[in-house]
Amino acid sequence: MGIKREELNRKRESVLLLVFFLMILTGLLGSTTSTVSSLGQSNEKKAQLHSSSYENVLIDKVYTFTASNPILTFEYNIILERPYYYHISVEIVTPHECEMIISIIDPEGDKFDITHEKDMVQDDSRKIPYGVAITGNYTFIFKAILTENLNVHTKIEKGDEVLHDRINPDETIIYKNISKFKSGNEFEFRLFLRTDRYYKFVIERVSTISLSLEHSRVSMNHVVWDPSQILFKIFENLTLSYMEYYFGTAIEGIYTFNIIILIESDVECVNVAFGVIEKGQISIIIDPNDPDPDPHPPEDDPVIDDGDGDVIINGTQNTQSELEYSIPQEATIT
Repeated sequence: MGIKREELNRKRESVLLLVFFLMILTGLLGSTTSTVSSLGQSNEKKAQLHSSSYENVLIDKVYTFTASNPILTFEYNIILERPYYYHISVEIVTPHECEMIISIIDPEGDKFDITHEKDMVQDDSRKIPYGVAITGNYTFIFKAILTENLNVHTKIEKGDEVLHDRINPDETIIYKNISKFKSGNEFEFRLFLRTDRYYKFVIERVSTISLSLEHSRVSMNHVVWDPSQILFKIFENLTLSYMEYYFGTAIEGIYTFNIIILIESDVECVNVAFGVIEKGQISIIIDPNDPDPDPHPPEDDPVIDDGDGDVIINGTQNTQSELEYSIPQEATIT
């Protein structure tokens, strides 16, 4: 009887040990499964982030340029959106050198000779900006001046809105716009401005001009009429790359702003962006350049009232005052 009882106790102990081992094994398997699922979710998020970022890349490929075929053309198959800024990058990836002429043809068939990159060598990346005034299909033309066959990494990617780098995030923006100009085009817009206020005006050419163009000066005439039709001359025959100025108001009402862009013969057209920022009350602001003026928000007054909308006289496109833009310093290359 004692022997049978001992064997029974051993069997019970074995069963308990087996159950305990199975419980531990089940817990370990559950922990491992949880870890794998967590890692998989993290990778998926990273993949989604990469995919979202890559959506802004329109072209990212290496192309061969040869002495017999030195031109690469993307003909009306790249869609650019107004009012964004696009970066065109080129870099030689073989041990050679060349020059590169890059031109853009917009949806209306007008040509922008944006750059002539000289003394390019391997691993010397060049990035050229282009602010878009018209949404649509664009043609890109890359022409290499070379003596040996070579490969070039070509990339076109979408950037920020035009004037993004010119306006602080906390500033009160009452107007943004971008338009295409041919020589002599006149641009006029109207804004409701309050009395005794400082307003900052930003005007920038956002399409670069190739250094190989001899007659390429872009200039501007600019005047303002106040609500009582008093004329203020702001600029006359001023070379335009980037310009800002401050205008203090004496009376409240609708102000009319008139800008004429003049372009020399070698340049077919340019894109120009405009921005207006309310800085605050003059009696409070000593210096309009102060980045932190009157902290009080502006009253709910109408700020844009131009009847039938902004108009380019003899231009190629009507403008829309609600649009916004941005560009880095490189866009001021003339």
